Amino acid sequence: MAIWEYVKLCWKFGPAFLFTLFFQEVFMVLKTMCGLIFPKYIIDSIFAGDAKAGIIYCAIYIGTIIFNLIMQKIITGLLMVQKAKLEHNFRFYLNNRFISVSFESIEKESFLDLKAKAENYLYGFNQSFGEPVELLFSCIGDIFALILIAAIISQLSPVVVGLIVVIALLNKVVFKRIIGARMQRHTEMSVHARRISYFNNTVQDFQYGKEIRNNGLFDWLSKKYKEKFEEYYSVVKKMSWNFTLGVIGLVFIDASQVIIGYVYVIRSAILGAITVGEFSMQLDAITRFASNFQFLMQKLTNLSEYKIYYEFYKEYMAVPVQSSFGNDKPTLPETFDIEFENVSFKYGDAENFALKDVSVKFNSKERIAIIGENGAGKSTFVKLLMRLYEPTEGRILVNGIDIKNIDYDYYQTWIAAVFQDFKLFSFSIQDNIVFDKLNSKEDSERLEKIIKATGLDEILVKLDKGMDTLVYRDFDEDGFTPSGGQGQKIAIARAAYKNAPIVILDEPTAALDPRAENQIYEQFDEFFKDRCSLYISHRMAVTKFSSRTLVFDSGRIVQDGTHDTLVASEGKYKELYDLQAQYYV
Repeated sequence: MAIWEYVKLCWKFGPAFLFTLFFQEVFMVLKTMCGLIFPKYIIDSIFAGDAKAGIIYCAIYIGTIIFNLIMQKIITGLLMVQKAKLEHNFRFYLNNRFISVSFESIEKESFLDLKAKAENYLYGFNQSFGEPVELLFSCIGDIFALILIAAIISQLSPVVVGLIVVIALLNKVVFKRIIGARMQRHTEMSVHARRISYFNNTVQDFQYGKEIRNNGLFDWLSKKYKEKFEEYYSVVKKMSWNFTLGVIGLVFIDASQVIIGYVYVIRSAILGAITVGEFSMQLDAITRFASNFQFLMQKLTNLSEYKIYYEFYKEYMAVPVQSSFGNDKPTLPETFDIEFENVSFKYGDAENFALKDVSVKFNSKERIAIIGENGAGKSTFVKLLMRLYEPTEGRILVNGIDIKNIDYDYYQTWIAAVFQDFKLFSFSIQDNIVFDKLNSKEDSERLEKIIKATGLDEILVKLDKGMDTLVYRDFDEDGFTPSGGQGQKIAIARAAYKNAPIVILDEPTAALDPRAENQIYEQFDEFFKDRCSLYISHRMAVTKFSSRTLVFDSGRIVQDGTHDTLVASEGKYKELYDLQAQYYV
């Protein structure tokens, strides 16, 4: 079942790969049989004094070898191309599915560990997609070759074939135990390997470069790396030692196969029961049968590993994707309400709720400031509204419709967001704003207006390629590396261009100086004046641009009102306001 599922994946994403593998095995079997049969006829012709026949057999044999080599080289080239295409198609599918899994899931270590184990099924030990199917076709080729070789040996003695098969089966039992132990260790290794890769990726990621250099963190990271590597290394040592001991035992089993066959063939030759050519062919056949049978058993045992990894793969693929949540695509009217109805949320198996029994309602024309200390529940509140998380209890309604019933991708078109930890992509500045959605003259005019309003025009005028300048240097050594404030302006322009009815701004001006912050907030008034806007901030100045303020504390909304009403009453808002105000008095 595990391998059959893999074959179906290859058939779906690259059927030509399977046909090419089939022909590769056909030529491999042909090569094996030619190497067995032709030398026998050549030798017998020479010893019989028929040089002409020997030359003919030699010519046919050499021609067959050359033809086979040419075909194998052609097939190897085809496989390289088809495998690259197959892996590309599958990785695209897998990445698409990964990005569709709930945000809550991909934040969990257990999910990332499951993903690492599932990839053992998908990519094998060599991190190459398609390896199990290549192994399967190789086994099929070996089986056909063994049947033909056994037919040759059985002409001499079926008993010898039987003894070699019995010993080979014993070989399989021993090897299966070795692989079983290795499989258990390898499952542990995949988790440790994922953690080790974090250190390699972090050290080589330019986004961490300043912190590592400024704080002299290389030795500290190296120490952390060594600690994790020791855990990984201890598993590798155990696996290596068990494997070595088992393989030593296999050497003696394999030797007994060859000894039995050789004794019988040599005895037959001494008694004159076979010709010189048959003697050569039988010795070669016995050697090939023993080694091929051993390799077949090893390959079959390796294939059996995928049964275990297949369970991880099934579990990984069973993780729900967000596109499966909701099918409705309602039309959002110009005026609508958003309501949190007794909403609570906790992260995974956490004991405490990050948000508890939150009930609040606001409309599409309000600008809401969301204030609170770190960990108060502000970000959780907006992530629930964005459907990055699903409520543990309660429901969220937009215009009376439970958002979980709305098609996920369609729902995302309603929301534009600027995150505090926004990310820019290593493509052009224009791509980072419009994402290939510049389709009309009106779009171009709107983009130009946004560029000026955010102050990006002052940045672009200094760049030779203007909007076509690539961000960062991943694809262009002359790429533009924006400062925090410059990057934030691109992110804000992106949200403004999306033109969504709901706007979420998570610390949108954190990287800006006071003058730029004031300018941006004034522009927000123009960009989002007819939209529902939620501003998350630690800076109380945001309330100046808001019609209403929600104050969070310990996962609850503890105050709700305007700046004037809240500052005039005792409570969390006044406490936070006074703490900041004292530095400006």
